[in-house]
Amino acid sequence: MIKRQPLGFTALELIVTMSIIAVLLAMGVPAFENYGLNLRMKTAMEQLQTDLKLARGHAISHNIKTIMCPSSKGIDCSAQPVWQDGWIVFADINGDRRKQDSEPLLRYSGALAMLNINSSSARTYLRFFTDGSAPGSNTTIRFCDRRGAAYSGTITVSNSGRIRLRATGSEPTEDCP
Repeated sequence: MIKRQPLGFTALELIVTMSIIAVLLAMGVPAFENYGLNLRMKTAMEQLQTDLKLARGHAISHNIKTIMCPSSKGIDCSAQPVWQDGWIVFADINGDRRKQDSEPLLRYSGALAMLNINSSSARTYLRFFTDGSAPGSNTTIRFCDRRGAAYSGTITVSNSGRIRLRATGSEPTEDCP
């Protein structure tokens, strides 16, 4: 008579396997969540940086002042330096720093969830001249999520029009505790 091995798992083997899977998931889920938040922050920063480069490039190549400003509806500029609700890039043909119906809208980027994006209250828009410069004071746009200032990033635009991205964290502020 041939003795057959029983097929399947014992209850003890199943419990041990499930315990190992639970421990691995407990360690992996927070790291995966952190990875997702880092990716969201990096994507938002690169999107805004790309649109800044578009505005500067358009000003230089088309020989016309170009404005980039926060905009929640994509129609006109917001009076607040809050960028997470979206922003627009447009050619400022008449030089009044306001979007008119006759001025071409070059880009509209919509709202970004789970991020705070702010510039200083003195700079509610960025204007690029035909030589690529951005007159006024240097501007820093700060990106922050629920993790706080240690995980924040910044984009700085100098008077010469140079655009620098930094994603290494900073000191806590009112907008980014």
